[in-house]
Amino acid sequence: MVDPGSLRITGMKWRQGLLWLASPEKSLVALYDPESRMCKVKLTPPHPVADVCPSEEGLWLIAGGGKLGQRIVLWSLERNEEIRQFDCPDGASAGVTLQERKLWLTHRNNRKLFCLDPSDGKVRWVIRTEKESFSPSSYGGELWLVECDPGPLGHWSRREQAKYFFIRYDTAREKVVERLAVPFKPSCMDLDGERFWYAEQGKNGFSSILRNSLSKQ
Repeated sequence: MVDPGSLRITGMKWRQGLLWLASPEKSLVALYDPESRMCKVKLTPPHPVADVCPSEEGLWLIAGGGKLGQRIVLWSLERNEEIRQFDCPDGASAGVTLQERKLWLTHRNNRKLFCLDPSDGKVRWVIRTEKESFSPSSYGGELWLVECDPGPLGHWSRREQAKYFFIRYDTAREKVVERLAVPFKPSCMDLDGERFWYAEQGKNGFSSILRNSLSKQ
């Protein structure tokens, strides 16, 4: 067992009533059950893990290593080993999710959204986003992202000028179709339908907030 309040969390995914958590500082992946409030360590890989995404094949991870310092790894929990891995394209390591049998990765600083074939890691599609985006998640066929508007001077703006949003993104039209302002600075998030689960930058643990309590922009 592990206390989730002791973890600095950079990646999370909600699947079948459970919350998967990635903590690179502890170099572990944990599984949290909201009903029992129990949190179990599921994986302690040899490299720090920045994000996790469960699938039928295993766990997709963004882990250390590779040419640019980050890799996409498919890890088998049954065999406790890597079964597939490839470099993050262009160093895109700000989150990974699986939607419609494709991997979606974000490059926050370069403002890019990558679509990859999970069988070979080849890039099938690249979308340029209007603002910084990270922590992609998928719910009901919808792609969600955390969006950051750093301020009027971009990266030179003061930290307190940054604004954060949870956005629903239409990849076919390459545009934001829903934007929800959030009153905190998330490091990652995921959606269970009714509520968003999220961790905050510089803080341990995680929280949740009802979707209908956030204001549309």
